[in-house]
Amino acid sequence: MATTFWAWVVSALVIVLLAVVVPSRLGAQNVLRDARGRYSLSRVQVMVWTVVLLSLISGMAFGRFAAGQVDVAGFQIPQQVLWLLGISVGSGVVAAGIKVAKSTSRPESVAAYPLGAEGGSFWEMLTAEEGTSAGKSIDLAKFQNFVITVLLVLIYVAQAVSALKAVDVPAGIAGLPAFSDAFLVLLGVSHAGYLLGKVPSPAGTPAGGTMAQRLASVASEENVAKVVPEVRPA
Repeated sequence: MATTFWAWVVSALVIVLLAVVVPSRLGAQNVLRDARGRYSLSRVQVMVWTVVLLSLISGMAFGRFAAGQVDVAGFQIPQQVLWLLGISVGSGVVAAGIKVAKSTSRPESVAAYPLGAEGGSFWEMLTAEEGTSAGKSIDLAKFQNFVITVLLVLIYVAQAVSALKAVDVPAGIAGLPAFSDAFLVLLGVSHAGYLLGKVPSPAGTPAGGTMAQRLASVASEENVAKVVPEVRPA
């Protein structure tokens, strides 16, 4: 099963490379930052589950191929895993929608970085996004969601490793490990709390920059791009 395990690890590294490292090298914003230029918890969560699950699927398929199995995709993806992805992706979409609505309706109170000057530490994703406490105080709804996600990811990875060790050949794995219904409910409740935590709109202006300033810089760049050099007769 060593082939399957290492194929899993290599696949995970390739996905991270394509999603995070390559865009940075090309001068683009990596997928972990949102439209405000800040690291986004919902994006990180979707990315983590994508890396874990897609790389595991890739590793199992390659392991079966290396072992000479004809049906390299002859394993099942449990319904609980599909629900897990649905909760994670759905939560990310709803969170993005709430962010867009607030960035549009009250940009002066939303924390953001100027276009092209994105900064902040990775852990800034756990802090408040609006008002005077933006970037300074820990958001409790985000914190609980982050902790529960890390816990479930570690449990699932450990469960997958145990499943790989329990069989002698890749064909012995009938499918990806399934989540228990209790863990699935825990994840759903955690994401519901995370989304509800985004509803309140704290007052005040963030100290490190606002969405209004970011939008102004975007408009400025667009205006510069539209300027046509004056043509003078010789």
